[in-house]
Amino acid sequence: MKAIRLYSQVLVDVLSAPGSKFSMESVIKELDAFSKLAVESPLMIKVFDNPVLGDDEKQGALKLFSQKMNLSPISEKFISMLIKRNRLGILGSILAEVESIQVQKSGGLIGEVVSAIPLDAGTVNSIEMAISKKMNKKVHLKEKVDPSLIAGLRVTVGEKTYDGTVRTKLNKVKDSFQ
Repeated sequence: MKAIRLYSQVLVDVLSAPGSKFSMESVIKELDAFSKLAVESPLMIKVFDNPVLGDDEKQGALKLFSQKMNLSPISEKFISMLIKRNRLGILGSILAEVESIQVQKSGGLIGEVVSAIPLDAGTVNSIEMAISKKMNKKVHLKEKVDPSLIAGLRVTVGEKTYDGTVRTKLNKVKDSFQ
C-alpha cells in the first residue's frame, strides 16, 4: 500500500533529519506501544474507531492517552495526523515499514522466512544471523506462517531462496519416481 510507504518514509525523514532532537528508537518504541494499545484496549477501540465521535473528541482523547503514556510531541503529532486522516489502523504496518527502510538505508536486505508454525524471536534472530553471514550483509527477515508446509523453513532474500521444507522434499521424492 502506497500510504504505508509514504507515512513510513516521512517519519524516517523527520526523525533522521539533521538537528532532529528525537531519537528514532524511542519514538518507534512509543508508537509501537500506542499501536498495540490501540488494537488491544477496548476503550481505545471505542474512541478511535467510533464514527460518531468527531475529530475534536478524538484529538482530545489522544491528548489524554498521550499524557498517560508520556508520549513525545513528535509521536503525538504523528498519531494525530493518522487520526485526522482515518489511518490509525495502519500504524502497525507503518512501523514495520520503518524498520525495513532503516535496514535498507544501512545497506542491509529484507527477506522473508516462511514456516509451518510461528517461530520464536530467538529462532528468527538465529536464522537472520546465519543468512547475514552467508550473504555478507545485514538481513532482516519478516516472518510468515504457512501451515501447508508441514514442517521446515523457506527463506527468501532478494532472488535467493533457501527451501528446507518437508513439502518440497516430498515433492522431490515424488518427482524422482515419475
